[in-house]
Amino acid sequence: MLRIISVCLIFVLVLPQLNAKKVRIDELTKGWSLKEANSTIQFSVAKIPSGVYTALAEEHGDLLDAGNDINLRWIANRTWIYSTDFEIADELGLDSLVNLTFHGIDTIAKIWLNGELLGETDNMFVRYSYAVGHLVRFSPLKNQLEVEILSPLEEANARAQQLEAKGNSAPPSCPSSRGDVVCHHNMLRKMQMSFGGEWNPVALSSGLWKPVTLEYYTAAILRDVDVAINRNDTHWTMDCRAFLNTPDSESFYAQLVVYASELLDEPFVVEQKQLSHASATLEFQVHIPKARVKLWWPNGYGAQQLYPVLFSLKSYRNETGPELSSRTDSQKLLHIGFRTIELVEDKDERGRTFYFRVNGHPIFMKGANYVPAHTLPELSADSDTIKHLLKSAQRANMNMIRVWGGGLYESDTFYSLADSYGLLVWQDMTFTKATYPIDEERMASMRLEAVQNAQRLAYHASLALIVTNNEIELYLVKNRTDFGTDAKRLEDEYKLLFVGNLCAELNIISRNDFSPRPGPMISTPSLGITESGKELAKDPQSPDFGDVHIYEDERDALSQSSYPQARFISEFGSSSLPMRSSWLRLLGTDTSEESLAALIRQRQHNSKGFIPLLRQIAYQLPFTLQNWEDNIDEFIYFSQVSQAMSTKMAIDLFRSRRGYYQTMGALIWQLNDVWVAPTWSCIDFHGNYKLVYYWARDFLAPINIIALYNESNDQLNITVTREDYMETADMQLYNIFIKTFLWNDIFSKKVIARAIGLRESSIDQLNIPLDSVLYEAHAKQEIFLEILLKDQDDQVVAQNYFYPVPIKHIVGMKDPELRLEVVGIDCSTTSSPYANSFSVRITIKYPALFVYLELTDPEYANQRHTFSMNGFTQTVPRQNVYLEFENDSTCLKLTSEHIGVKTMNQYML
Repeated sequence: MLRIISVCLIFVLVLPQLNAKKVRIDELTKGWSLKEANSTIQFSVAKIPSGVYTALAEEHGDLLDAGNDINLRWIANRTWIYSTDFEIADELGLDSLVNLTFHGIDTIAKIWLNGELLGETDNMFVRYSYAVGHLVRFSPLKNQLEVEILSPLEEANARAQQLEAKGNSAPPSCPSSRGDVVCHHNMLRKMQMSFGGEWNPVALSSGLWKPVTLEYYTAAILRDVDVAINRNDTHWTMDCRAFLNTPDSESFYAQLVVYASELLDEPFVVEQKQLSHASATLEFQVHIPKARVKLWWPNGYGAQQLYPVLFSLKSYRNETGPELSSRTDSQKLLHIGFRTIELVEDKDERGRTFYFRVNGHPIFMKGANYVPAHTLPELSADSDTIKHLLKSAQRANMNMIRVWGGGLYESDTFYSLADSYGLLVWQDMTFTKATYPIDEERMASMRLEAVQNAQRLAYHASLALIVTNNEIELYLVKNRTDFGTDAKRLEDEYKLLFVGNLCAELNIISRNDFSPRPGPMISTPSLGITESGKELAKDPQSPDFGDVHIYEDERDALSQSSYPQARFISEFGSSSLPMRSSWLRLLGTDTSEESLAALIRQRQHNSKGFIPLLRQIAYQLPFTLQNWEDNIDEFIYFSQVSQAMSTKMAIDLFRSRRGYYQTMGALIWQLNDVWVAPTWSCIDFHGNYKLVYYWARDFLAPINIIALYNESNDQLNITVTREDYMETADMQLYNIFIKTFLWNDIFSKKVIARAIGLRESSIDQLNIPLDSVLYEAHAKQEIFLEILLKDQDDQVVAQNYFYPVPIKHIVGMKDPELRLEVVGIDCSTTSSPYANSFSVRITIKYPALFVYLELTDPEYANQRHTFSMNGFTQTVPRQNVYLEFENDSTCLKLTSEHIGVKTMNQYML
């Protein structure tokens, strides 16, 4: 079945001399079948995009069901064939061309059309397009298309053996993780996390993971447009490159019109030009008066103004113009944000700064690392899931997302949403923590990968930086001794691939007279861009330059000494377990504690097992290290509290160091997840928020108050940070209140007040001796502090709590005598759509530490929902927490019996 894609126009411009039709694009979405190469059994494929695991799920089960990551491994050992029949549009004239275009094949494949071998593919990140006009049959005859996808497991092993036969190696052979993994991920240009790792399953996918289209046209197709933004005192400039695609070996003619009613009084016309197939690019500049433009800002600093701009191309073969009814018109509708962005690497007393400056304004980057929304690439572009994840990041006051190099170049939906939400994108290329063998064929494929993806992404206002690999330079430096005589060859190949080739190919989106964005940067972590030279860094993790990755799982994550004073932390984090309801969704009817414990153990892929997590819990919390299997609910709760505490501690510390640009960014590992497992995610696979996410909405807030203990002089260092932008400089006055509480009394015993003034994007600090906040003869084990920042209207703009001792050492805590009441809608008096919003009223008599709410009934727990706060410390007699469900089609009858509640108090008595 063909689906005809129509393109929305903003304007209609009548050009009689170029009377023609649009390029026609038919998407081959349905009518496909799948079979194993050596079998006659056919499986129906619901639609394209598709993957083999997805297509076989109805017959063999979902890959992510309990145990299926191992039970279904046989699928990756087989060769599979997708096939379909289709009719061709009966309109091919003398000047018509038709392409068969595969926008993404995963991964090693042979393509057959009507019995003829059309081509072979070896890179899932590359678009393959074939001219098929000479091969197609016209209606009523059918065209037979077959795509034979070879076993990724067999192909990776075979290529590794071929390399070894030549006397070479490309370490590492296998991922460093416990449990079931497969090897040689660097042998194939496919999503590297497919081979398994410390937090993700083996999922050696195969399939047509992006659309398959037929394209009818006369001379060329407009594939992508790169719009680089620059400005001077009077004008903004859209420096444009329109990338055309044609299989023709002859020259052709092109004219392009730019429509932008909000920016231009008249359409901008690029007059007819002759282009060659070898250099099918139109370059031009559109100048716009500054008064017509509103700036695009990152989240928290201003609005995300985007302007619709339509690029309409006409391409034809004769200088006099196209034949009547020829398909010459090809369009791209982009939404353009006007902003400037720089990466500032100035010399200072200890090295070089490393911070982003947007529209001339230095910005502390707060965000997270993003992994594909699903472990199967064909399911990773689900728009609802991506919207939920990125909207969640925006609501948590994040302003940067790093697309990690073990995953994908994300979908157009992802980058468009990032533009809309003000989330700057740090984009890794898809190379991670391994050496990559190079030969002429591989190098050509990887260069094409760089070019195609750069051209597609470059216009986005959100794109801040491209980095060519993740942790490879660090991997080479750390293992140089182990590589022995191979070390120099591996380093030379690394420099040839990433510096000599991929960085060079990325010049296609750079400019000679200005920099539309920083970079590219070679690796992460690294010494940055300026300090990267011809040789590898001696220490890519130097805190004085560039960016670092921090994982100190043997040290107390709540100790400030665990975190170097680095310039930019592009990875750091702590692990935890998803909530119980997420696990139970995998177990079906067998929800016994034994089955749950077995599943949790099986999905722990960290090579150190649960030891790092249990160690972190033990540093601070009263949880028994042994026999977590007997206390699974407690283990989940303690793991999430520990993750939230350590992540907050790190972010607070990094933000307190932003003065004089000492530390200017921190990206949590990781935002989201690809399955239900013990991982570092803030949001679990089903979209449920862990406690760290709820806390992040406060500790990432633009205005925040931070309290850090200085052990050397027994004082509390309080930092007030304001991270925003105002068109005119202003000074805001605030009052700081430090309230001292005893654990056995809900009312504060002592209050210290201070006044402070802050300008935009400024920071101020004050030091409070700890003994000044103690109460009478009570020791610090008996007290805690609530620290409030209020504005001139006496409104709380930031709140924090300080616990002077590890939680397990608290003395005097009491049962809070917590009571919970749920107030919701009356289903008998309302109609659809239902506002399924509830007020959860919590009353206490004594302070309650880390109040944790969780839906316990699967009918409600399995629906996407959000609490207004969770994991909080309650010091008021009554607290209202709001619970909202996305579902508005059914009226939900939620009661207090459906909500479980825990506090740390119950484990301290």
